[in-house]
Amino acid sequence: MADAIAKPASVRRERLLRNRSLAKTGMAVSMGALVLTGFLRGRNAGLAHVVAGVALLGLSYWHHTLYTNDPVKRPG
Repeated sequence: MADAIAKPASVRRERLLRNRSLAKTGMAVSMGALVLTGFLRGRNAGLAHVVAGVALLGLSYWHHTLYTNDPVKRPG
């Protein structure tokens, strides 16, 4: 918590924007892996499909948390 307070607003904003970009990229990659493994056959493909789905869920949650209580937006 003290780390967030000590940093200037511009540094926090850059970090937030970078994390948002990483979350979106991760979601796109995991969605692509989910589609690809959906077409494949075999035990390993099924396991990879489940892993890609769980990754998509985790990245979606991370993406969601980056936009809640957004300090970048100003009310009004």
